[in-house]
Amino acid sequence: MPLRPSALPTLDVPHLAVHGLWCTWLAALLVSWDTLPMTGRVTLMGAGFLLLFWNYAVLHNHMHQPIARPRALRWLVSRTLGVACGFAYRGYHIHHFNHHRYNDGEGDWGRRRSGEGALRYLVRSTLTPWFWPHGLLANVWKVAGQRKGQRAELVLDFVLLQGSLVALALWRPWLALSYFGMMLAGQLSIHVLNLAAHHETDATRRDSLAVTSTSRLYNLLCFNAGYHQAHHLRPQLPWRELPALTERLASEGLIRPALQTPLSPIHPSWVARLLKRYAAAPCAPQKDSTTTSETPSAAI
Repeated sequence: MPLRPSALPTLDVPHLAVHGLWCTWLAALLVSWDTLPMTGRVTLMGAGFLLLFWNYAVLHNHMHQPIARPRALRWLVSRTLGVACGFAYRGYHIHHFNHHRYNDGEGDWGRRRSGEGALRYLVRSTLTPWFWPHGLLANVWKVAGQRKGQRAELVLDFVLLQGSLVALALWRPWLALSYFGMMLAGQLSIHVLNLAAHHETDATRRDSLAVTSTSRLYNLLCFNAGYHQAHHLRPQLPWRELPALTERLASEGLIRPALQTPLSPIHPSWVARLLKRYAAAPCAPQKDSTTTSETPSAAI
């Protein structure tokens, strides 16, 4: 029997609380920067790095099921989450749904290139949201044109992200430089997640789309982000229901034991293993999606 999602709350309080922490941090950063000693500034940037990473878990779930369902609030939260994570929201939303269509296989704009090692992939992917390659930007622009208003949102999100950084640089250059460096470090850690989530996976096999992390602490703090195989098979399923779906998929043989780990994707030993052993050749190519049972809508 298919797993039916439960009714979704109007406001997802845990996710909104995490995003609220970032908003509070940003306000504290802007107000106190001039009066803080160097140790205070470094501490505040360290907190910003952690909050950026945490807010990415919020952003990811919001793209699939909005954490605020009233239309105006949903629109506003989409913009602020994008700024929090250093992504032009509409562009990243389109990019992410392309990832779900091809499951890190051929056609996925964000997959590793042939012969590309882990470090090169991480640096290239981290710089992409700031220096969009022409080909990728053309693809995103084309998809945005398929829905009314999305190109306007795309332009607005670029202006918000890049414009806020320029304004910050004109006001407080050292603050802007520190903030940008922190954001690059946070985004690099986000792309480590993608490496970990698709390490030795196979986009042509339904049981091998992603790695499943059963780390209790990671799944508690990051809203079940470790259940990535279940998420790729049912992208629109609410985050609270992913553990139950994972158990069911395991009983049906749709989760390979070799692609399960008790480690979180950010565990130091797992990250070191990725950087050392990640294959130079990307996963088996796939021309069309033959694996995802629910192709997400790009309407959010």
